[in-house]
Amino acid sequence: MVRNTFVLVLAGLLLCFCACKKNSSSIQINPAPDSLKIKQTLIVGQWKLQKQTLVSYINNVLVTDTTCVASDSVHSIAKFNNDSTFTSTSNALVTNGSLLSAISASVGGTYSFSKTTFNLTPTVTGLDFTVTGTLGSGIITSLPTLTTITHTVTIISISSTSLSFHTVDIYTETYDGTSTDHENIQNFYYTK
Repeated sequence: MVRNTFVLVLAGLLLCFCACKKNSSSIQINPAPDSLKIKQTLIVGQWKLQKQTLVSYINNVLVTDTTCVASDSVHSIAKFNNDSTFTSTSNALVTNGSLLSAISASVGGTYSFSKTTFNLTPTVTGLDFTVTGTLGSGIITSLPTLTTITHTVTIISISSTSLSFHTVDIYTETYDGTSTDHENIQNFYYTK
């Protein structure tokens, strides 16, 4: 028994010494797949937004808590390119009384992956076309100044057919000398 153990230990040590030999090509170690490259590959393409959740606060008061679902009259597309750029376009047909109006929003930006985060600047357009804050009603005589405090994006899941991520945007809006604090928390659920 001791002799068998000695032979096994000796064989193991010999294998280790051979593996550590300088310029040895006899043992190849394959690196683990690079998850950042996998995510980068998976995200490239055109994605159709199926659902969006939005929780919005103004001055720490809840003003919106809604879920929007894509339909024939409201839809949004995000296209992520190989060069780390993206475009996002949303369209809606809205009826106001007997008047049918088309509303659209479009944004372009950049994205990247780091070890623990997904960077997306600016946030994609979505399915929610409601306007909250000072621009919601009245005559617009000047535009507000928006000061970003934080913008974070976290991927919930990603595969070859589905993508979902969570965003938090906190900013201050100053309009005619009055400032309000805004926080928008959103989840976006896409399919290819």
